[in-house]
Amino acid sequence: MTDAARASKAPRTWYFLGTLGFTLLATSASVLGALLTFAILTRLQHVPASSELFDQTYWQTVIQLGAFPCELGVIWLAVRLARRQFSEYLALRWPTCDEVILALLVMFIIDYTISSLAQSIGVTADAGVIAEFRRAQRDGPLLFFLFLVIGCIGAPLVEEFAVRGFMMRGWSASFLRPAGAIVLSSAFWALCHTQYEWFGVFEIFLVGLVLGFFRHRSGSTWLTVIVHSADNMLIYFLLGLTT
Repeated sequence: MTDAARASKAPRTWYFLGTLGFTLLATSASVLGALLTFAILTRLQHVPASSELFDQTYWQTVIQLGAFPCELGVIWLAVRLARRQFSEYLALRWPTCDEVILALLVMFIIDYTISSLAQSIGVTADAGVIAEFRRAQRDGPLLFFLFLVIGCIGAPLVEEFAVRGFMMRGWSASFLRPAGAIVLSSAFWALCHTQYEWFGVFEIFLVGLVLGFFRHRSGSTWLTVIVHSADNMLIYFLLGLTT
Protein backbone atom coordinates (compact mmCIF):
# COMPACT_ATOMS: atom_id res chain seq x y z
CA MET A 1 0.00 0.00 0.00
CA THR A 2 1.38 3.40 -0.98
CA ASP A 3 1.80 6.31 1.40
CA ALA A 4 -1.00 8.15 -0.40
CA ALA A 5 -3.36 5.20 0.04
CA ARG A 6 -2.50 4.94 3.74
CA ALA A 7 -3.09 8.67 4.18
CA SER A 8 -6.49 8.44 2.47
CA LYS A 9 -7.61 5.80 4.98
CA ALA A 10 -6.11 7.40 8.08
CA PRO A 11 -8.39 9.04 10.66
CA ARG A 12 -8.71 12.78 10.19
CA THR A 13 -10.11 15.88 11.83
CA TRP A 14 -12.37 18.36 10.10
CA TYR A 15 -10.66 21.69 10.60
CA PHE A 16 -12.16 25.15 10.12
CA LEU A 17 -13.90 24.94 6.73
CA GLY A 18 -14.85 21.28 7.05
CA THR A 19 -16.36 21.85 10.48
CA LEU A 20 -18.18 24.97 9.30
CA GLY A 21 -19.53 23.19 6.23
CA PHE A 22 -20.87 20.20 8.15
CA THR A 23 -22.28 22.50 10.85
CA LEU A 24 -24.23 24.50 8.28
CA LEU A 25 -25.35 21.26 6.66
CA ALA A 26 -26.52 19.92 10.05
CA THR A 27 -28.40 23.17 10.71
CA SER A 28 -30.08 22.97 7.31
CA ALA A 29 -30.96 19.31 7.86
CA SER A 30 -32.49 20.23 11.22
CA VAL A 31 -34.75 22.85 9.63
CA LEU A 32 -35.65 20.56 6.75
CA GLY A 33 -36.44 17.66 9.10
CA ALA A 34 -38.66 19.88 11.22
CA LEU A 35 -40.59 21.21 8.22
CA LEU A 36 -40.92 17.78 6.65
CA THR A 37 -42.24 16.28 9.89
CA PHE A 38 -44.66 19.17 10.25
CA ALA A 39 -45.90 18.80 6.67
CA ILE A 40 -46.39 15.03 6.94
CA LEU A 41 -48.28 15.15 10.24
CA THR A 42 -50.54 18.03 9.21
CA ARG A 43 -51.47 16.05 6.11
CA LEU A 44 -52.03 12.80 8.02
CA GLN A 45 -54.19 14.56 10.60
CA HIS A 46 -55.99 16.63 7.94
CA VAL A 47 -54.99 19.86 9.65
CA PRO A 48 -54.53 22.96 7.46
CA ALA A 49 -50.88 24.04 7.74
CA SER A 50 -50.59 27.58 9.07
CA SER A 51 -48.13 29.77 10.94
CA GLU A 52 -50.44 29.76 13.98
CA LEU A 53 -49.68 26.07 14.56
CA PHE A 54 -46.06 26.92 15.31
CA ASP A 55 -47.24 28.65 18.51
CA GLN A 56 -48.86 25.49 19.86
CA THR A 57 -46.91 23.23 22.20
CA TYR A 58 -47.94 20.05 20.37
CA TRP A 59 -46.59 21.24 17.05
CA GLN A 60 -43.47 22.72 18.62
CA THR A 61 -42.80 19.29 20.11
CA VAL A 62 -43.38 17.61 16.76
CA ILE A 63 -41.03 20.00 15.01
CA GLN A 64 -38.26 19.41 17.56
CA LEU A 65 -38.64 15.63 17.35
CA GLY A 66 -38.27 15.88 13.59
CA ALA A 67 -35.28 18.22 13.76
CA PHE A 68 -33.07 16.52 16.36
CA PRO A 69 -32.40 13.20 14.53
CA CYS A 70 -31.58 15.00 11.27
CA GLU A 71 -29.03 17.28 12.93
CA LEU A 72 -27.37 14.45 14.82
CA GLY A 73 -27.42 12.30 11.69
CA VAL A 74 -25.33 14.81 9.74
CA ILE A 75 -22.85 15.08 12.61
CA TRP A 76 -22.62 11.29 12.84
CA LEU A 77 -22.00 11.13 9.07
CA ALA A 78 -19.26 13.76 9.31
CA VAL A 79 -17.50 11.80 12.05
CA ARG A 80 -17.78 8.54 10.10
CA LEU A 81 -16.38 10.21 6.98
CA ALA A 82 -13.45 11.31 9.13
CA ARG A 83 -12.99 7.61 10.01
CA ARG A 84 -13.28 8.35 13.73
CA GLN A 85 -15.40 7.00 16.55
CA PHE A 86 -18.40 9.19 17.40
CA SER A 87 -17.76 9.12 21.15
CA GLU A 88 -14.05 9.86 20.74
CA TYR A 89 -14.48 12.70 18.24
CA LEU A 90 -17.15 14.44 20.30
CA ALA A 91 -15.28 13.86 23.60
CA LEU A 92 -18.11 11.86 25.17
CA ARG A 93 -16.19 11.10 28.33
CA TRP A 94 -18.10 10.92 31.60
CA PRO A 95 -16.94 13.64 34.00
CA THR A 96 -16.04 13.04 37.61
CA CYS A 97 -18.37 14.06 40.45
CA ASP A 98 -15.96 16.84 41.44
CA GLU A 99 -16.01 18.23 37.90
CA VAL A 100 -19.81 18.23 37.82
CA ILE A 101 -20.20 19.89 41.22
CA LEU A 102 -17.63 22.58 40.48
CA ALA A 103 -19.09 23.30 37.02
CA LEU A 104 -22.63 23.57 38.39
CA LEU A 105 -21.49 25.91 41.14
CA VAL A 106 -19.65 28.15 38.66
CA MET A 107 -22.62 28.18 36.27
CA PHE A 108 -25.08 29.16 38.99
CA ILE A 109 -22.76 32.01 40.00
CA ILE A 110 -22.62 33.12 36.38
CA ASP A 111 -26.42 32.96 36.16
CA TYR A 112 -26.77 35.09 39.29
CA THR A 113 -24.27 37.63 37.92
CA ILE A 114 -26.07 37.88 34.58
CA SER A 115 -29.43 38.22 36.34
CA SER A 116 -28.04 41.02 38.52
CA LEU A 117 -26.66 42.76 35.44
CA ALA A 118 -30.05 42.53 33.72
CA GLN A 119 -31.80 44.07 36.72
CA SER A 120 -29.25 46.84 36.98
CA ILE A 121 -29.86 47.97 33.39
CA GLY A 122 -33.62 47.48 33.58
CA VAL A 123 -33.90 44.38 31.38
CA THR A 124 -36.86 42.15 32.25
CA ALA A 125 -37.38 38.49 31.43
CA ASP A 126 -37.75 37.74 27.73
CA ALA A 127 -41.45 38.12 26.88
CA GLY A 128 -41.24 35.43 24.20
CA VAL A 129 -39.85 32.86 26.63
CA ILE A 130 -42.54 33.64 29.20
CA ALA A 131 -45.30 33.42 26.59
CA GLU A 132 -43.99 30.08 25.34
CA PHE A 133 -43.85 28.72 28.89
CA ARG A 134 -47.40 29.87 29.67
CA ARG A 135 -48.76 28.32 26.47
CA ALA A 136 -47.17 25.01 27.40
CA GLN A 137 -48.75 25.18 30.87
CA ARG A 138 -52.18 25.82 29.37
CA ASP A 139 -51.91 22.96 26.85
CA GLY A 140 -52.19 20.27 29.52
CA PRO A 141 -49.87 18.26 31.78
CA LEU A 142 -48.68 15.78 29.10
CA LEU A 143 -47.66 18.42 26.59
CA PHE A 144 -46.16 20.54 29.35
CA PHE A 145 -44.11 17.53 30.46
CA LEU A 146 -42.90 16.93 26.88
CA PHE A 147 -42.09 20.64 26.61
CA LEU A 148 -39.91 20.39 29.74
CA VAL A 149 -38.26 17.15 28.58
CA ILE A 150 -37.28 18.68 25.25
CA GLY A 151 -36.13 21.92 26.85
CA CYS A 152 -34.19 20.32 29.70
CA ILE A 153 -32.86 17.14 28.06
CA GLY A 154 -33.37 17.03 24.30
CA ALA A 155 -32.17 20.49 23.35
CA PRO A 156 -29.11 20.50 25.67
CA LEU A 157 -28.05 17.07 24.39
CA VAL A 158 -28.29 17.94 20.69
CA GLU A 159 -26.87 21.45 21.04
CA GLU A 160 -23.90 20.34 23.12
CA PHE A 161 -23.10 17.45 20.79
CA ALA A 162 -23.18 19.88 17.86
CA VAL A 163 -21.50 22.95 19.38
CA ARG A 164 -19.19 21.92 22.21
CA GLY A 165 -18.70 18.45 20.75
CA PHE A 166 -18.36 18.67 16.98
CA MET A 167 -17.64 22.35 16.36
CA MET A 168 -15.13 22.79 19.14
CA ARG A 169 -13.29 19.61 18.18
CA GLY A 170 -12.59 20.79 14.66
CA TRP A 171 -12.10 24.47 15.33
CA SER A 172 -9.82 23.92 18.32
CA ALA A 173 -7.46 21.99 16.04
CA SER A 174 -7.56 24.72 13.37
CA PHE A 175 -5.89 28.14 13.27
CA LEU A 176 -8.52 29.35 15.78
CA ARG A 177 -7.02 27.24 18.56
CA PRO A 178 -9.18 26.52 21.65
CA ALA A 179 -9.75 30.15 22.64
CA GLY A 180 -10.97 31.16 19.19
CA ALA A 181 -13.09 28.01 18.93
CA ILE A 182 -14.81 28.81 22.23
CA VAL A 183 -15.63 32.38 21.17
CA LEU A 184 -16.74 31.59 17.62
CA SER A 185 -18.83 28.53 18.54
CA SER A 186 -20.50 30.53 21.33
CA ALA A 187 -21.33 33.34 18.90
CA PHE A 188 -22.73 30.87 16.38
CA TRP A 189 -24.81 29.17 19.09
CA ALA A 190 -26.16 32.48 20.38
CA LEU A 191 -27.12 33.76 16.93
CA CYS A 192 -29.10 30.58 16.27
CA HIS A 193 -31.50 31.61 19.07
CA THR A 194 -33.37 34.11 16.93
CA GLN A 195 -36.49 33.80 19.07
CA TYR A 196 -34.89 35.77 21.90
CA GLU A 197 -34.44 39.49 22.39
CA TRP A 198 -30.98 41.08 22.31
CA PHE A 199 -30.13 40.52 25.96
CA GLY A 200 -31.23 36.90 25.74
CA VAL A 201 -28.86 36.35 22.80
CA PHE A 202 -26.08 38.08 24.73
CA GLU A 203 -26.77 35.90 27.77
CA ILE A 204 -26.60 32.74 25.65
CA PHE A 205 -23.26 33.91 24.24
CA LEU A 206 -21.86 34.37 27.76
CA VAL A 207 -23.16 30.97 28.85
CA GLY A 208 -21.59 29.50 25.72
CA LEU A 209 -18.21 30.90 26.72
CA VAL A 210 -18.51 29.23 30.10
CA LEU A 211 -19.62 25.91 28.63
CA GLY A 212 -16.80 26.08 26.09
CA PHE A 213 -14.32 26.63 28.88
CA PHE A 214 -15.71 23.61 30.75
CA ARG A 215 -15.43 21.52 27.60
CA HIS A 216 -11.83 22.58 26.99
CA ARG A 217 -10.63 22.13 30.55
CA SER A 218 -12.37 18.82 31.24
CA GLY A 219 -12.23 17.23 27.80
CA SER A 220 -15.81 16.12 28.38
CA THR A 221 -18.83 17.10 26.34
CA TRP A 222 -21.04 15.15 28.73
CA LEU A 223 -20.08 17.68 31.39
CA THR A 224 -21.47 20.54 29.28
CA VAL A 225 -24.62 18.51 28.55
CA ILE A 226 -25.20 18.08 32.29
CA VAL A 227 -24.54 21.73 33.11
CA HIS A 228 -26.62 22.99 30.18
CA SER A 229 -29.50 20.71 31.21
CA ALA A 230 -29.31 21.82 34.85
CA ASP A 231 -29.22 25.46 33.77
CA ASN A 232 -32.38 25.05 31.70
CA MET A 233 -34.07 23.23 34.58
CA LEU A 234 -33.29 26.17 36.85
CA ILE A 235 -34.69 28.64 34.33
CA TYR A 236 -37.95 26.70 33.97
CA PHE A 237 -38.20 26.29 37.73
CA LEU A 238 -37.89 30.04 38.24
CA LEU A 239 -40.40 30.69 35.47
CA GLY A 240 -42.80 28.31 37.20
CA LEU A 241 -42.47 30.30 40.41
CA THR A 242 -43.01 33.66 38.77
CA THR A 243 -45.65 32.96 36.09
